Amino acid sequence: MVTYGQNRIYFDCNATTPILEESCKAAICSMQRVYGNPSSTHMAGAEAKLILERSRQFASDVLNANPNEIFFTSGATEAIQIGILSCLQSFADSSIKKELNNSKKILVASTEHKAVSSALEHWLKVLKLNIPIVVLEVNTDGIIKYEQLSEHAKDTLLLCTMAVNNETGVIQNLKKIERIIRKQKHHIYWLVDCVQALGKIDLDFKNFSIDYASFSAHKIHAPKGIGFLYLRDGAPRCPLIVGGGQEQGIRSGTENLPGIAALGVVLEMLSGRKKGVPVQALRTEKELESFRAILVNALKKAFPTIEFNSDFKDSVSTTLNFSIFGISSKELMNVFDAAGISVSGGSACNSKSVSHSHVLIAMKLPEWKLASAIRLSFGFATKKEEILAGAEAILSAGKALRNTCLNLSCNIENNSYESISPEDEIHGVIQIDYQNANSWLLIDKNEKNCIIIDPTYESIDRIVNIIKCRNFNVCAVLDTHSHADHESARKNIFLALNLPDNSKDPLGWPNESDEFLNFSSHYWKIKKLKTPGHTLDSVTYLVYNLSDQNEPIFAFVGDTILSGGLGRTDFGVSGIKHFYTTLQTLDKVLAEKTILCSAHDYNSSFATVWGVEKKNNQLLQKVFNPYCIFSFEEFSSEKKILDSQITSQNQHGQIVCGLINTYEIKDTNLPILDHAKLLADNYFVIDIRERAESLLFKDWNFIGLEVRPTNIPKSQIVNLIINLVHGENEYNNKKIALVCSTGNRSLFIAKSLRRIGFKLVWSLNGGFAFSRLKHDEQDK
Repeated sequence: MVTYGQNRIYFDCNATTPILEESCKAAICSMQRVYGNPSSTHMAGAEAKLILERSRQFASDVLNANPNEIFFTSGATEAIQIGILSCLQSFADSSIKKELNNSKKILVASTEHKAVSSALEHWLKVLKLNIPIVVLEVNTDGIIKYEQLSEHAKDTLLLCTMAVNNETGVIQNLKKIERIIRKQKHHIYWLVDCVQALGKIDLDFKNFSIDYASFSAHKIHAPKGIGFLYLRDGAPRCPLIVGGGQEQGIRSGTENLPGIAALGVVLEMLSGRKKGVPVQALRTEKELESFRAILVNALKKAFPTIEFNSDFKDSVSTTLNFSIFGISSKELMNVFDAAGISVSGGSACNSKSVSHSHVLIAMKLPEWKLASAIRLSFGFATKKEEILAGAEAILSAGKALRNTCLNLSCNIENNSYESISPEDEIHGVIQIDYQNANSWLLIDKNEKNCIIIDPTYESIDRIVNIIKCRNFNVCAVLDTHSHADHESARKNIFLALNLPDNSKDPLGWPNESDEFLNFSSHYWKIKKLKTPGHTLDSVTYLVYNLSDQNEPIFAFVGDTILSGGLGRTDFGVSGIKHFYTTLQTLDKVLAEKTILCSAHDYNSSFATVWGVEKKNNQLLQKVFNPYCIFSFEEFSSEKKILDSQITSQNQHGQIVCGLINTYEIKDTNLPILDHAKLLADNYFVIDIRERAESLLFKDWNFIGLEVRPTNIPKSQIVNLIINLVHGENEYNNKKIALVCSTGNRSLFIAKSLRRIGFKLVWSLNGGFAFSRLKHDEQDK
């Protein structure tokens, strides 16, 4: 079964699979009725032993191997450890070790699972073997470069490859690899990761010379915590766990009989299918190929810019790895999740790090594909109705993204999502971040005018799509300074929109003077203020409310002021003396409640407030202390020390543009709210997920809501900050509960709001995921 919970479609089977009902029953039966120890000699033990050996026989049938070559383990990772330890221990034997020198090597494919490379490094260190590891490159299709394998084979002791890649589904040609390594005069030991191959491609070990192969039960619709190792008869063997001598002494410890029984049932099904016996629970290869075709058609229709990252003729039908231009993996996963589809990303992203898939990097895919990669995987037990439901959900996800101007094939459609409802209108401050760098849009929905501030190259497509989608008029494209970490993307924005560059200065200001920008708006007036220091050309764009032009309500300050820190002044284009004067200037112009929108956001604060920075920043406290004059010399001395503390730092390989003192809340005081308390009190609930996610989500009843709550997307959260700081009646003295899928994004926002002084803001603990779990538990 691929669905779980209500209306959920599970397409992440390469991570783990739903357990077949027959497998569950076998595990329960072994726990309730056949619970004897297989090592015992009485009848209960004999029954348990029978289950153990039947499962071993089915494994050998599926692999066309001898039963005595199958060893049950806790999973594939343990099987890999045993295989590598066994091989390396044989090299460590004194008679062999003498022959080892730097000309001998171990080959590992660059797309191998981290369990293999980590195990090699660990056991080489433990055994004190000085054998270099050479990484075999793959081509852009993910296939091992055979010429490189041939080049190194003559000096190779151990080769580690995959049968099927877990991220792309690419099938390695094991026969071709075998022909290359078996041409050598010496025997090259060969370990193959077969975790994603079992049940998907034919494995015939009697016609292979593989020495070690690893398998995992939870990838084939059986439970976690059980797997097995194929260890060729005659290959070196060394136990990882010693004790009672179970599994022929290769893996001691009382066997996990419930897991083995559950695995055995699936192996029995696979054995039957291999022999041509119809197995109702499992799909045929032809069915799986048709399932892939259904999903591919849905993906292409939903996302016309989609590109698949592996060739279908060289990959298993159950894995689709793709990228969609202009949308990040995280954004896509969130939207799919809201549509009821569980997939995984090709890159692991969180607030502190961005690391792309090592597999896709090895394939030398372009940056946009790495940042946008998604893996969709189903199992060989998936039913057609689940695939069809998934295809419909994919189409819904595509429509929702188009209606919120995030799908680059933008087309507002009349469907279940209103064309442009008042709630869908884009208005105010929009924040587009990429690896801590902020690009800003200020949009007047009534006049259809906008300005763009500090655009990065990575934000160009997103910005252009929003403007084209909603037919906004671009009044100006501005930079706050000459950026040290990237070139301005202003000219690229104009080119992409086919607009003339209307700038009168290098930073894009379209007026001859610094007076108010020619920006027709019902809400704001914008003025430029020279604020040199971080760079000599730094400026601040002050935004005034039309109804009150005495004090700016918010300002785009570049890297002069950062949330929790100050911009650096040690660049070649900086001026520390100018910076000192700029701070004095800003304090005269900015109000205590002026919201500051910076060019960088290193700690997920979104925005800050001038009064908060003056209160919390020790250097600013000294600069503005009315009772003690803080001279430029004193300021310069302390600022240079601060700058020196960050010269060696970087964020994702990028230059850090200012010192950041991350705002932390003690765990006991985290602004989190449990589900029961939310229901017991009166909270103003705000869904902070992006609009497409909110549009797709239907299960509000999980958190006890009868109607859809207010949606303020994370990218527009600065508008909420502006409203809270400037006392919008809608939020006055109300308790606010922020919600998202897992509680991570809402917690960052809640912490940021707490930092700037709002104590009545919480994040729903665990988000909708935890609420769904509690709901399902109560139903049971």
